[in-house]
Amino acid sequence: MATVVIAWELGGDYGHLARLLPLAQALRERGHQPVFVVRDLLGAEALLQPQGFTALQAPLWLGRLTQLPSPISYAELLMPVGFLNPRALTGICRAWRQLLQLLKPDLLVLDHAPTALLASRGLRLPRLHFGDGFCMPPSTQPLPQFAWWQAPVGPRLADSEAHVLSQANQVLAALDAPALQTLAQLFDVDALALCSFDALDPYPPALRAPDTPRLGPVFLLSQGQQPVWPEAPGPRVFAYLKPGYGPLEQVLQALQRVPASILLHLPGAARKTLEQYSQGHLRISTEPLAMGAVSAQCDLALCHGGAGTTALMLLAGKPLALLPMQTEQWMSAHRLQTQGLAAGLLINEVERLPQLLQHVWSEPRYRQTAQAFAEAHRGYRQEDTIAAVLAQCEALLARSPATGAAAP
Repeated sequence: MATVVIAWELGGDYGHLARLLPLAQALRERGHQPVFVVRDLLGAEALLQPQGFTALQAPLWLGRLTQLPSPISYAELLMPVGFLNPRALTGICRAWRQLLQLLKPDLLVLDHAPTALLASRGLRLPRLHFGDGFCMPPSTQPLPQFAWWQAPVGPRLADSEAHVLSQANQVLAALDAPALQTLAQLFDVDALALCSFDALDPYPPALRAPDTPRLGPVFLLSQGQQPVWPEAPGPRVFAYLKPGYGPLEQVLQALQRVPASILLHLPGAARKTLEQYSQGHLRISTEPLAMGAVSAQCDLALCHGGAGTTALMLLAGKPLALLPMQTEQWMSAHRLQTQGLAAGLLINEVERLPQLLQHVWSEPRYRQTAQAFAEAHRGYRQEDTIAAVLAQCEALLARSPATGAAAP
């Protein structure tokens, strides 16, 4: 039996855990012991604890940097999570190494865990990078700007990357680990499992190497409560929104004006919010829902543009309305909108939400493109993706030093 540490650092709510859980279940069925080291123990309590998995808190940067501009690249995304402070980052990386020494894993699986990638560099520990396209930026130098469709931003892109690279190499020197020649080398691992279709990748295929291995998306289908739709005329609208979304109150008020049966998943919603808005044709669930049933029963979906939700809805042929709230989501929204797979609103446009939903529902092309996407991927089974990643894991375990420890 091998111990497999599954690490997740960046991102929020259920998306990453929902992607990792099926892999953990498959590993356990093969006799291995998965141990999660995660950003969010609240999400772990909701999804992992009922399945009997061990979940530990990931070492994280707790400082606050408030004067940084919005990130234009993955290098700048790293700045507010410790990559501007080599002393603090060294401490976080040492904590990762000490945790690995305690757990003695035979394999490390990483999903959006850049600090764990840095900390584990140079260890005799096989590593598999698992996740969607945003977690694995194309291997360019410098890494691409997030708004790749816009004009180049000038020297800022290279300057920011050079600064982050310098900080990272100070940490690696303190850990007696091999230096990085480029920031893209941070993602050099033993195996890669990019779980996304071309059409759903925030970066276009032209930016990636032609031989980039690509698998399909992974998500939870049956775990969670069965959907209960309000009795109301009009289309069934499934909505998945985050409580930290700035104009959430405006969105809830707008949804009250939409003539539809609306089922909204709002994790962590306050009691006052439920009392005020969960009534009539709008029902709010704070608990995870069985997304296989939801995607089959709804007519269209409203979400921020997370990788799992968008993939699941499009595989079911359901049109999308998007309210992106962070970088990855507006990158994905751009790609989906340019392909006619979704329509969306920026954060300062949410008062037009009723019109957006009406537009997506009444304009045939959104339903037609979503159904065409579903037809093009009709043979996709996420079980095949999980089996392929499991095979990658077991191949790495077969080549492992079998020391049962992460030794330098």
